[in-house]
Amino acid sequence: MAGKSNKSGTKKVTQKRVAIVLASLVGTLTVSSMLLLAMSPAGFVGNTPMAVAVNRAGIERLVKPASPLQPNAWNYIIIYESADLSASAQSLAEGRVIGGAPHEQRMRPRADFHFVIKNGQVSRTQPDGDLEVTAAWQNQKPGAPYAGWPDQRYHHYLPYKNVVGVCLAADLKKEPVSEAQHRTLVQLVKELQQQLGVSSDRVFFQWQLEPNVGKVSPAQQAYADSFRQALQ
Repeated sequence: MAGKSNKSGTKKVTQKRVAIVLASLVGTLTVSSMLLLAMSPAGFVGNTPMAVAVNRAGIERLVKPASPLQPNAWNYIIIYESADLSASAQSLAEGRVIGGAPHEQRMRPRADFHFVIKNGQVSRTQPDGDLEVTAAWQNQKPGAPYAGWPDQRYHHYLPYKNVVGVCLAADLKKEPVSEAQHRTLVQLVKELQQQLGVSSDRVFFQWQLEPNVGKVSPAQQAYADSFRQALQ
């Protein structure tokens, strides 16, 4: 994973943090499927992410990026929590927090995740469980911020270079992950595991990693347990 620098710092943090965590853990396109299968991956390239509803027939194709897939480059999967239910790939990339009264609007460190799973519980215009596949994944670029995100104290840390970043538009302190989001997450992670050869002991939630170890909430722990059961 990554640290504060591109060179030795990156290697040091990668080995140290992964070793600590591994030692401490026991562990629809709403368009038709035909249209989804007919789409070329090149159509997703650019700064605007493509949001789609996921089904098993289409997710395999969605995970294949426009640029050649680099399976050996991705050794881990980290699942993040946006902490706002209206998050999207665009708002996360811009560092905006959506929702609440105008005076409550705030900024956060920008994060270009590879995948964002949207939450439709707060808006009828945002289908629940839709998957956004971003340019970071299509172009095989880093898309997993340091696990301390969005804490401003860690904004200077570089993204992990060998981690696939998946963000749930969720705030478990307020609402549980929706059933649609859960289904999409499980399908996505299983497909990534198959295509990248990532074992389940290398799939983490951000709160299971430093600097968050020991700070997990009961709701986060309960969902992590539920997710791991579904992943089996």
